[in-house]
Amino acid sequence: MKKHLLATTAALALIAKPAAFAQDASGATESSPVFSRDSGQYLSPVDGFYNADPSQVLATRFIGANIHTSTAESAETIGDVNDIIMTPDGRAVAVIVGVGGFLGIGEKEVAMSIDELQWQSGADGEMVLVGGLSKQDLEGAPAFDRSALERDEMASAETRMEGDAAMDKDDTMTSATPKMETVPASEAQLEASEIIGMSVTGAGDETVGEVSEILIDNGGRIEALIIDVGGFLGINEKPTAVSLNDLQFARAEGSDGWSTIRTGLTRESLESQPAYSEETYKSDRDAVILIAPVE
Repeated sequence: MKKHLLATTAALALIAKPAAFAQDASGATESSPVFSRDSGQYLSPVDGFYNADPSQVLATRFIGANIHTSTAESAETIGDVNDIIMTPDGRAVAVIVGVGGFLGIGEKEVAMSIDELQWQSGADGEMVLVGGLSKQDLEGAPAFDRSALERDEMASAETRMEGDAAMDKDDTMTSATPKMETVPASEAQLEASEIIGMSVTGAGDETVGEVSEILIDNGGRIEALIIDVGGFLGINEKPTAVSLNDLQFARAEGSDGWSTIRTGLTRESLESQPAYSEETYKSDRDAVILIAPVE
């Protein structure tokens, strides 16, 4: 699952109650809140840039972290952090916690107040993320609906695109469409870092996705590219394996680097293909790799 920071102006159903954090056998636990509300501790940038400082907190420390009921070895894991919810002014107010399910399948997401979390020192000295709620509290809480945020983001993006299109109308009408040159993907000499992240256009020159991974067979040869299709801003994308033989690298005539990947496949055919995973690839390779039918 891809992880993101979510900024929202929508009303949030945050899960919170008076925290009751566990203590060790001595009756004392070294703990600290996830975020300090003391504005006096904030650092100031120098010439627009920040230096690393022990008081800073990285989002990657939270995203993917397990939340426990205490620091004890027998403590229950109540969920894992999938996202952080932020206000438009950049304040973290909640975490989206994945509860239940198995390996992300059947998992329910709930928005848990950031004030319910603390870092506590475990027996080995490592800091453990401890929540003031039980697994039952989270399982009984209302599910967090990401689609409300996605609708707001999509509407804003469409508004911006319409404005840009109106401003650029004259330029696009007078500028000539550059000629493109292509090469079969199996013949191109590119590094993996150049391919990953490259946009993919399908039938009718429609942008259908972007490359997220390269699938290599047991012989060390590139067999397919994993193209993320569907979703919005990286949310709810589906990875689809497309045979290298059905892809071409393209660039504007005369330019140095290959800029896009082309395929004759449509968005609909990509979205209807079973999602790629290591398990499905190992169990049924032919079913998971999409190969365009011979015309």
